[in-house]
Amino acid sequence: MASNSTKSFLADAGYGEQELDANSALMELDKGLRSGKLGEQCEAVVRFPRLFQKYPFPILINSAFLKLADVFRVGCMAVKY
Repeated sequence: MASNSTKSFLADAGYGEQELDANSALMELDKGLRSGKLGEQCEAVVRFPRLFQKYPFPILINSAFLKLADVFRVGCMAVKY
């Protein structure tokens, strides 16, 4: 049971194991950004460039940058680094 709780939010969503559409991928990263766990927040921030490469749609990139800006505005210093 402990192994289930240590799985990341991205692994639970199948990110990397199966193909997600752009909207679902952004929603999963947003879920990670809103997580209470610092590690999941940092993991979500690190995965944004991959999202931009995979889905180079202006509306998606704009939405993602707004989410990142909010994290940098109110987030903790560890996530900002």
